[in-house]
Amino acid sequence: MQLIDYGIMGAAQIAPRFIAGLREAGAAQVLAIGTRNLSRAQKFAHANQIPRAYGSYAELVADPDLDVIYIPLYNGGHYAGAKLAISHGKSVLLEKPFTLTLDQAQNLFALAQQHQVTLMAAQKAVFLPLTQKIKQLLQQGAIGEVSWIDAQSYHPGGTKIAWFQDIAAGGGAFHGSAAYPLDYIQYLLAQRFTSYHGLCQRQAPAADQQSDVILQTEKNILVHLFITAKTPLPSRMIIYGSHGKIVIPNYWKASSATLYDNTGHATSLQVTQNSEFVFEIQHFNQLWSQHQLTSPVMAPTLTCHTVAIIEDLYRQWTTSI
Repeated sequence: MQLIDYGIMGAAQIAPRFIAGLREAGAAQVLAIGTRNLSRAQKFAHANQIPRAYGSYAELVADPDLDVIYIPLYNGGHYAGAKLAISHGKSVLLEKPFTLTLDQAQNLFALAQQHQVTLMAAQKAVFLPLTQKIKQLLQQGAIGEVSWIDAQSYHPGGTKIAWFQDIAAGGGAFHGSAAYPLDYIQYLLAQRFTSYHGLCQRQAPAADQQSDVILQTEKNILVHLFITAKTPLPSRMIIYGSHGKIVIPNYWKASSATLYDNTGHATSLQVTQNSEFVFEIQHFNQLWSQHQLTSPVMAPTLTCHTVAIIEDLYRQWTTSI
């Protein structure tokens, strides 16, 4: 079987973990890395056993042997990077946040359709085996009728990066992490959000360090999101139902969770996995192999809805200060 040849656009911190997941997933190989500096690309290629290194993104996407470009650029660079790759006939797996605006997201999906290439948001959380188990339990009524979801996330890594403080560049705690719970909850419930409001904590012109947001789904389920790069706390999601609750630590990469009934009896939920990236990569590879341009799981409608919520909240926050 012919391997799918990937190129990596940018030597981001997440890239080596993605590469490890891709190699575990099988059916594909990383053939090239492109950065804005040739020596950096060569160093990254050597460290990660990648055959080809390019000193520009334009050279990367011009490589005729590449089938897919994985893009983990800084948040504000996602749109331009994806547009460049798609325009050169490459399929694209684009890290979150997918884009900073709804217009950008819609433009990318339209461009991918025009060039007949596959485009998907890289949202590993929805493809995890544990996620499938929890979704099935919810559908079976294991905790009764879901009424409230409470999620909190602590992601301090970006605070040491200069662009993290620039909202226009896609900086801020909510830009960096909101797509995880927003996509995850929509997928679990098969519902969209119909209303939302929230506050962020920032010292203008710097970006937000933490945010607190309340949302409501189309079936009246309340959702609370607290996202911080500032306050150390356990990252977890709790799904509350009329007959119990499910507690999921580090839900975006989890391999274990606990189901509690209303008496406090606990049932452990466990799956086996190594790299949490494997499952989204396998899904994307299948899409590419079957010439499907979009995912039925991370569908364009879901991706665009998440982008629109994040964009709208930042519009409110930046105009109110």
